[in-house]
Amino acid sequence: MIHGMSRILLMSIAFGTVSAASVTALAAEDDDVDEVATYAVQHRLFRLGLELNGGLGIVPLNAFDKGFIVDGSVTWHFSSILGWEIAEGGYVFAQLDTGLKQQLMDNFGVQPTVLTTPLFLGSSNLVFTPFYGKLAGLNRSVSHVELFFPAGLALGRYQNPGQWEEGLDAGLGLRWFVSSQLSLRMDARDFLLTPSLSHLNLTNELLFAVGLSVGFGGAER
Repeated sequence: MIHGMSRILLMSIAFGTVSAASVTALAAEDDDVDEVATYAVQHRLFRLGLELNGGLGIVPLNAFDKGFIVDGSVTWHFSSILGWEIAEGGYVFAQLDTGLKQQLMDNFGVQPTVLTTPLFLGSSNLVFTPFYGKLAGLNRSVSHVELFFPAGLALGRYQNPGQWEEGLDAGLGLRWFVSSQLSLRMDARDFLLTPSLSHLNLTNELLFAVGLSVGFGGAER
């Protein structure tokens, strides 16, 4: 009888110990979940106000001539997510002949139709910046980057024939923060332009640019 009671007592103690350990483990797991939930999403370290950007790029779509462009923009950031690119403009300062015209003449004796080439591309856009993150480099440094999407009204100046064209543009940009006020940018813009809204003879231009930006009014937080 006493031996049976001892076995029951030992089983009760073991069950209580296991139950206590399970409760402790669950509590610890809940603490971990709370800790992860607390620190998974953090405030952005860098915040922009007025931004001045300048850089170099290329306009690659013309089959006969590739345009090299100097590009710049002025942007006011209302918040970390939304901004207004007040003015963005790029001037084609040099063109590279691809040699296609000469090949057509030499191989087929054909004089190609002259394609109009851009001299200037400009726009004014709303800028949406929904994505911001940190990248660890070799576990030695942390880089802060963000993706932004500009979209708005566009304007282009062409030669052959010389005329202005109006339309829309949209793009994708990547920013790499070097400091709270300095950042490197990579921009890709798609311009859809027409000389006349009544005929909609559309011209498509792509612009790829790399630039350096300086921000004013932003601070670490």
